[in-house]
Amino acid sequence: MKLRYLLLIPVIIAFLLWGLAACTVNSLVYPGSTMHMPDAAYGHKDAAIAIKAADGTTLRGWFFNRGADSPLVAMYGGNAMNVGGFIDIALADPTRSYLFINYRGYGDSEGQPDEKSIVADARHCITAARNKMGNNRAPLYLVGYSLGSGVASQVAANEHPEHLVLICPFDSITAVACGIVPILPHLLPMDSWRSADVAPGLTCPVTILRGEYDTIVPPESTDRLIRAFTTPPTVKSYPAGHNSIFSHPGFTEDIMKELHPNHI
Repeated sequence: MKLRYLLLIPVIIAFLLWGLAACTVNSLVYPGSTMHMPDAAYGHKDAAIAIKAADGTTLRGWFFNRGADSPLVAMYGGNAMNVGGFIDIALADPTRSYLFINYRGYGDSEGQPDEKSIVADARHCITAARNKMGNNRAPLYLVGYSLGSGVASQVAANEHPEHLVLICPFDSITAVACGIVPILPHLLPMDSWRSADVAPGLTCPVTILRGEYDTIVPPESTDRLIRAFTTPPTVKSYPAGHNSIFSHPGFTEDIMKELHPNHI
């Protein structure tokens, strides 16, 4: 075998390993296709909705339409979450319209998730929901948990909501990943979700709800995001972890207070 072909072997091996690592990272960022329907989502077929994305991909979830005079709340879940898990919040607040759409590849939504498509889908679905409400200027409130905090932050940069609520948020997924495997995430073609980059331009009130025992998003990652805002956000901490914060007593009520101060 000629020398030049022998020299290509390590290059090919490195390329294959790089591709394998990239696929592994992507499956860790977006494992949602394996998530099952939350118990709370059963029995609400009247609120089930299917929306065609701009590229024809069918996105599915739930839309609780409370009419043209109601504000619209759009909520975005974590990377291993079926967004139907938020339905109890919509049921507890009949005065507002609630939109829960599973990301591409999550729940019954078609397609494969990626950062650009998820953000574009979120904005498209807000427009579709407002049209169904009969009010394309309905006041908008955004709530994002974990990965969804990145979605909500980017949507807020373009949709100018009344209020943005971020739960267990990070400055960027790349930074979080580097805390686990230094340097490598910068070398892989992974979605970065750089919330800290859009934070300085946000003009709406922002509330950050964080867990004191969060081992998924390091405290320093949330701290960097907080410092990135031009106007300091309201920050509330709970003695809870990343995945247990919603079960902390009073946490759901606190979300409701942020969305609708006069509701509770």
